Amino acid sequence: MGCQLIGIPDAPQPPKLELPQLPQTPEVPSLEAPAPPSVSLPSAPEKPKMDVPLDEDTEVCCLRSGPVEQVCGGGSKRCCTIKLERDDCENQGGLWFHSVRGCAGAC
Repeated sequence: MGCQLIGIPDAPQPPKLELPQLPQTPEVPSLEAPAPPSVSLPSAPEKPKMDVPLDEDTEVCCLRSGPVEQVCGGGSKRCCTIKLERDDCENQGGLWFHSVRGCAGAC
């Protein structure tokens, strides 16, 4: 408007530039991570049944097979017992221990 007052013709308008259209980005497929495998920890072994006090200092037999239920009582899978002598213990498949604590820890 100010240029027209002093007699300068209107300046030509610059051409309108159109920017090129950007291509659409491709759709990225969604990935689902596989479920982690379930890990089951083994259960702790059953403590042996004891027919002798833990603090007693005597030799004992650890039975884990054979006549466990007959010697140690029903439902027992292993026990530390003083009911068997060393030879009988080993003949029945038992392990002989020189201490009650040793039997309790290993049986």
